[in-house]
Amino acid sequence: MREHVGRVLSALVALPLLYGAIRFLPLPLFAVLTAAVVFLAQIEFYRMTLGWHDGPVVRKARYAAPGVGVAAGAGIVVIASQPARAAGLPLLATALVMAVGVTALRGGQDWRQASTDAALVVFGVWYVAWLFAHFVSLRELRGGEWLVFFVLWVTWIGDAAAYYVGRAIGKTPLAPRLSPKKTVAGAVGGVAASAAAAVIAAAWFIDGFSWPEAVVVGVVGGLAGMAGDLVESMFKRGAGVKDSGGLIPSHGGFLDKIDGLLFTAPLFYYYLVWVKGYGAHGVAG
Repeated sequence: MREHVGRVLSALVALPLLYGAIRFLPLPLFAVLTAAVVFLAQIEFYRMTLGWHDGPVVRKARYAAPGVGVAAGAGIVVIASQPARAAGLPLLATALVMAVGVTALRGGQDWRQASTDAALVVFGVWYVAWLFAHFVSLRELRGGEWLVFFVLWVTWIGDAAAYYVGRAIGKTPLAPRLSPKKTVAGAVGGVAASAAAAVIAAAWFIDGFSWPEAVVVGVVGGLAGMAGDLVESMFKRGAGVKDSGGLIPSHGGFLDKIDGLLFTAPLFYYYLVWVKGYGAHGVAG
């Protein structure tokens, strides 16, 4: 009961602030907000996957590379907010791999650990920063603030439904080795809720979607959000932690809150661009 109350209170505080930021911030400030979320989520990812139990000398050497990763994550968000700079993405990727490789040499004589750290640092940039930066790309499109709301609405409604349906009637575990509390009933309820949320959004605040199309988009979004959640559960299971952090009361860390969004936002963005004909500044034609 206490956890439920905490989740509700956190949402009541955060949602109005989030609405105002998405609805009214100009794109450069929205990109700054996105970069802040990416920074915090990357730090949580690196804490989980690299660990914080070494001595200070080893830790100083091992955590120089994540600093390069966090800087690259900020660069990705900047590029996403400035389409004219997209040509700089290959340069950023090249510099990232080279810099992390050289920095990892400071990891001491445990070269197996150093090479694993380097791979995790580079993966963390693309897993967190690249995927989440698609929110900036969505925000750039015509009516972009409502497209961002759509992704949040469909993903978080599905996530909440999966949580409460699973607690109420869930019996069969969905992925017991990754997340013992997730159930098949919760997964079905979450996907159904995402589809319903997409239909409501199509009738309420987003244009250009028929209800059958909204159902399909909602189902795919629900499945993608679930996959994103399970991927993060894999990292948490490997690290032996329940939450990625504790910055959001009763919700865990920032990575816990955006894990599903990391998969739904890119899929929705590319659906709009490749299928619906959206261009950099709106709908083509």
